[in-house]
Order: sequence, then C-alpha cells, then structure tokens
Amino acid sequence: MTEPSSEVVNAKDAQWWLCPENDKHERVLAVVRSIRMNQEYRKVTDLLHEALYGNLPTSSYGRGQGRKFAPLARLTLNVCRNMVGAVTSKIAAKNKPKPTFLTEEGNQELKEQAQNLEKFVSGVFYESGVYAELADCFRDCCVYGTGVLKAYEEDGRCVVERVRPKEIVVDDGEGADCKPRNLYQRKYYDRLVLKKLFGNGDAERERLIDCCPQDREDKEHGYQTTADQVLVTEAWHLGENEKTAGRHTVVIEGLTLVDEEWMGPFPFAFLRWTKDTEGFFGVGLVEELRGIQNEINKLLQQIQRGHHLIAGHWLVLQGTTLTTQINNDLAAIVKYTGTPPKYETPSVISPEVYQHLWQLYAKAFEITGISQLQATGMKPAGLDSGEAQRVYNDIQTERFLEVGQAFEEFVVEAARQVVRCAKRIGGSYRVRAIGDDAFTAITWADVKIDDRDYIIRVQPMSMLPSTPAGKVQWAEDRVKAGLIPPEDMLDLLDFPDTKAYVRKKNAARYIIERNVAHMLKTGEGVSPEPFDNHELALRLVNERYHEARLDGVPDEKLELLRTYMAVTQKMMPKPPPPMPPPMGPMAGPPMQPMDPMAAPPMPPMDPNAPPPMPVAA
Repeated sequence: MTEPSSEVVNAKDAQWWLCPENDKHERVLAVVRSIRMNQEYRKVTDLLHEALYGNLPTSSYGRGQGRKFAPLARLTLNVCRNMVGAVTSKIAAKNKPKPTFLTEEGNQELKEQAQNLEKFVSGVFYESGVYAELADCFRDCCVYGTGVLKAYEEDGRCVVERVRPKEIVVDDGEGADCKPRNLYQRKYYDRLVLKKLFGNGDAERERLIDCCPQDREDKEHGYQTTADQVLVTEAWHLGENEKTAGRHTVVIEGLTLVDEEWMGPFPFAFLRWTKDTEGFFGVGLVEELRGIQNEINKLLQQIQRGHHLIAGHWLVLQGTTLTTQINNDLAAIVKYTGTPPKYETPSVISPEVYQHLWQLYAKAFEITGISQLQATGMKPAGLDSGEAQRVYNDIQTERFLEVGQAFEEFVVEAARQVVRCAKRIGGSYRVRAIGDDAFTAITWADVKIDDRDYIIRVQPMSMLPSTPAGKVQWAEDRVKAGLIPPEDMLDLLDFPDTKAYVRKKNAARYIIERNVAHMLKTGEGVSPEPFDNHELALRLVNERYHEARLDGVPDEKLELLRTYMAVTQKMMPKPPPPMPPPMGPMAGPPMQPMDPMAAPPMPPMDPNAPPPMPVAA
C-alpha cells in the first residue's frame, strides 16, 4: 500500500464516493490532506484565538506547548475570556430552550403523536446531557466562530455530543455559501476502542487496525505520543436530491471501516457567532476583540516591566559626608554632615498609559454589548424594584437578539438531528421522558408521525425571573392584575421547598386533570367521586371540553366529558330554598296609645257640608 499523496488533488480524484471500497480510504485521506494544506491559515487563527481565550503565550505553537509555559505567563487582563463567559452565561446557560412540536389545528390524533415525539426528544436530551453540550458549543462559537453538535448512533442509542470545530474539514469552494455537498470529520480514537467499534470479530480487520500508524500531522495541537490513538476520518457525501442516496464512509490509513448509503443531510448542527460574507465558518467574538486584547497585552507588558526595573534612588550632594550607611531598616539613623540625602521616586509609567489601558478595556465591553456591571454580576445603583430590573435586562438582551435567535434555531436543528438518528435506530428504541415528579417510558414505535405533519419551535424552560425574589414579585403582579388565580401562585413559583405543600393543596385539581387526560387519550370513561371538588371540576372540564371541540376530538370522547360534567352536577349539593322576603312597613302614621281621660277625637269635616247653625244663648 502506498501512502496517500499530500499534493493537491484534481476534481476527478476528489470524487471519492465513486471509487471502489478497497481504494476509498486512500482517496478520502488524499482529499482531506489536500483541503487542510490549503487551509493552514485557519489552523493558525484557531490556535491564536485559543491562546487569547486561555491566557496562553501567543508565541507557543500549540495548546500543549503553551501549557508548559503557563507558570511563566505574563500579567494578563483577559477581556476575551471575560466577555465569552458573560455572554455564554446570559444566552446559553441561563435560558434553556425546549423544542416544541406543533401540528395542524383541529387534528387531535396528530396532536397526541406530536406530544409523544416531544416527550421522546426530551428524553434523549436528558439522557445525552444536551444542554451542557449546547453551552460548550456556544462557547466554541464565541472563541472559534463556529460551534458544532453531532448526533449519531452508538450501541443502539442516540448520542449527542459537542464536536470541536477544528475536526471539521470543508472545501472552501463548496462551503462558500454554507451549503457544501461533502463534509469530513477527523477525530482521534483509542486503538482498543476502535477495534471494539469496527473490528466486528474479524481478525484481519483487527490486524490492520493494530498496524495503522499514529498520525503525525497534528503536532500543532500538542498531542502526547504516549497515547495510543488512531486518526479516524469520517466522510459524508449528500445525494443530488432528498430521494437520492449519498455516501457515508469511515476510514483509517490502510483500511475502510464503514462504506454505506446515506440519506438526508449531514448529522451536524452548526452555530455561528457572526456569519462571514463568504465561507463556511463564522467569525467569533474573540476575533472581534483580538486587536484590543493584543494592545492590552502590550501595555501590560510595558507596565509590568517598568514596575520591575524602575526603582527609587538616594540623591546625595557631592561633598556630603555620611557617617552611617543608608539601608532600608525602619528605625535606621543616618548621620551626615552637610546637605541631607534625598530619596527621589521617578514616575514609573506615564498616567496617559494607564488611561489608554482602561479606555481599551471599556471599549471591549462596548463592542460586545455587555455592561461591566453585568459582566461582574452586579446591578446598577438605584435599580431596586423588580420591574426596573426586568426592563434593564430586556435592554441588555436586545443587543444579542440575533445571536439568541441563532441559538434557538441551533436547538431546533439539534432536535431534528435526534429525530433522524432515532429513525435510523428503529422502533425498539426506548427512552425515559422526565416529568416533574416521575418519568415516562416511551419507545420510538409510539411515535407515528411524518416529518411533514409537524413543525418545531422552541420556548424557554421558564419565563419567570431567575431569582426567588424576582419570581415572587412576578407572581404577585399577575395575581393583583387578576391574570392568574391566587391558588395558582405557588404552582407557578416552582420552589423545591414548596412542592409538597403545592401538591397537597392542588391535589383535587391534579386528580381532575388526570381524569380528563385519561378519557381523551384512551376513550375510557371515568366517574367523579362524591368528595371531589365539584365546582372546580365543572370549570376545568368545561374549559377542556371546549378546547377539545376546537381541536377536532371525536364525538365519542367528547361524550365522555359531557357525561362527566352531568354526573358532577348531580353530585353537587342542592342549594337551600330562598328565604321569604321581609314584611314591609304598615301604611299611614304609627298608632298612638289611647288616653282614657282625653276627649274623643273629632271626626273629619266634609268640605261640602253646610256650616253649623248658631246655638241660642
């Protein structure tokens, strides 16, 4: 076997997916080496940005070499690391977007399948620790410009892991518009692990794996020669359209490990801090701050050297006689004759140098869009109310609106990759979906939905503030505005020390919601019990009934809800009969008691009667 040439290959030789399997490893390795030889600038820039982020001397060639000189490192004011940490905490670590699967309105069956798919994906996310990998990918996109996440099958499970951007190889011509047809990944595997993964019990294959030499091309990364690792190159070629199969190949030097058809896109999700005008890889935050960081490093070297070399001096006038030697003792007595000695302290560094240093430091925050107080975890003076702090956070978030939207789309693409990987594994794939208090086991066979019947969007795991005080203030504002009932306040806060109390107080509600969910899912009727909260049941079941009508739930399931409400009404205690209205007051003036000694009252006079006759004397 001849060693693959490191010279530039022509277009015909680059079509590795058309060559026979026994020659495929030579063709793939030749293409990858040709691409990497033309991209030496990228390796240098990645090492430079890694050194700026990691407080390493930029003159060292490789991360491993730089760590050797770490104890002798200069004084640093690392703006790049501070900015990357602040942005990562704000966007990738604080809010954890959750993929949500939406279906056509009015189709209850598709809605149930989408809910099963959402549970399945959340189970894979929990099993693979996806949110921790997403934060690492976001940090990579800040340092290198591009973050990469990969979903692949291993031992019948879907594994989602962060991929270092330096492992990805893309031709500049194909990747100019970020839509290449060929993509390569170079990764080191332990030789014993590689034999277990691809040996397949074949003695000849295991012998070829044992004979594969260690790679010597990546000395700039400082790999130790004591590690028995083999460079594995994985290549993908996409088909001409969605219905045409591409090619997937895994090779080492001297052996083709895997050669199979490949359907669909690449098994990667890519996140870029800022897209470049042309090219596959993005521009990172460290690259934006590289000029400022280099100037800060130069100023710090000058300041450090000045403080080390420049010291004060004793000035003694010529002719002055010193009877004792000058020393640095605290209680020293210096005897002299003539002019007294004078200690002169020169200015070490000009004040303008310090001013320029701090102007550059402040300009780095201005370019990034993060205030210095926020980077240090402090709030501005006077921002005491919860509403003022929320407005301040909204203003800070608008600066990263584009990056935040890109991160949400990155999570959506990660969910798509999980779904594609699960399809390749098959229907027996089983995961555990984690709930609030328990988990639900779900298999891929339970998810029977086509890709064209749903769309994916993300929503934050929690819209509440992150601090307990902020959560309480948020809930109190909604209760006062009448947006949520008071009994739901503790359920929204989701404090660990209140979960037992909330579970006990809302047990009646949870039972009703469980009964309704069971009837809509299985089509089996459930009867209410006499001691249920019937008023609450009528309200909740009535709301769910109208929502089910809007979703197009079959009438036989709606009939179960109607029966549940009818039985609940019969169990409700009858209201007491209404009280008779009180007697009104008697007409006319009140009766006065009769005085036995008083004269009887005169009868009322008739106005039409003739006047009385006079009485004779």
